[in-house]
Amino acid sequence: MSLIEIKGLIKTYDRRGQEPVEALTGVDLTIEEGEIFGVIGLSGAGKSTLIRCLNLLEVPSGGSVVVDGRDLSTLSRSELLHFRRGMGMIFQSFNLLSSRTVSANVAFPLEVAGLAKSEIRRKVGELLELVGLSDKADAYPAQLSGGQKQRIGIARALANNPKILLCDEATSSLDPQTTSSILRLIEDLKKRLGLTVVLITHEMKVITEICDRVAVMESGRIIEVGRVMDVFMSPKHPTTQSFVEVERSSKEASFCQDFQPQGKLVKVYFVGESVAEPLVYTLVKRYGVVLNILQANIDNMNGTPFGAMIFDLSGAPEDVEKSLQYMRESGHKAEVIKC
Repeated sequence: MSLIEIKGLIKTYDRRGQEPVEALTGVDLTIEEGEIFGVIGLSGAGKSTLIRCLNLLEVPSGGSVVVDGRDLSTLSRSELLHFRRGMGMIFQSFNLLSSRTVSANVAFPLEVAGLAKSEIRRKVGELLELVGLSDKADAYPAQLSGGQKQRIGIARALANNPKILLCDEATSSLDPQTTSSILRLIEDLKKRLGLTVVLITHEMKVITEICDRVAVMESGRIIEVGRVMDVFMSPKHPTTQSFVEVERSSKEASFCQDFQPQGKLVKVYFVGESVAEPLVYTLVKRYGVVLNILQANIDNMNGTPFGAMIFDLSGAPEDVEKSLQYMRESGHKAEVIKC
């Protein structure tokens, strides 16, 4: 079921004495209820503008944003303020109030909503426990690490029991280990609270770790959209290919510098059940080729086993070609690495 429907979305910024800047150009997008939807793009692609249009922090210049069946452009100011409570948002810079304690930061949206003090205390306690920071209730933001600050930002975003969590580059200022822990937390909260998450980033690793689907943006447009596994395995647009290649190529480059293959340097991907297949044994037994395995790993892409192996494939030229053909016909994505 579609929870968010974006049609023909346009956002133009007027600049005094200069040509207007069109940040979004006719964006069409549908986000399903209960999914983690990623939006990736380089700086200036329009992704931050897009996510801010989802709750009308940026007012679109054209097109429509329909959330849970309601066109946001038709809401009065008071209706919009009420509607926004169902859409929590976390930011790259955390946006915590430095003069308030952790508890007071989380309490702020509840105070604005007019809840009784006893209800606020109860709710704040639950939220801090949810993000694993009950022991930091009386601390101030300056006393927290980056990961802890983002956990407080998440707790505050969840204060009004939102259906939707918007994440604006939420992990960009964090180290890789902390990024992973925050992504795991978001994934866990999505499952426990039934959230729909919209996550924007410029890192493909963030997308592959927790997102169900992804849209790729460039120059204010959506240039590719699909299941993360499909986009990662078979990127269509050159910009998407460049994001994927950043993830794939760093280790491949070192092989080309440090290793002289006897035959062809091949990278093959395994997805789902194919991870358990005895591919090496099959190729050696059936075609008499020699495989020198240089690297192999199994990872997880949003719940799906995902593996990759790099090996030096040598033997009679026709047997090497038959081996490559077999891998491709049996559903494996096999690539010859060009050095």
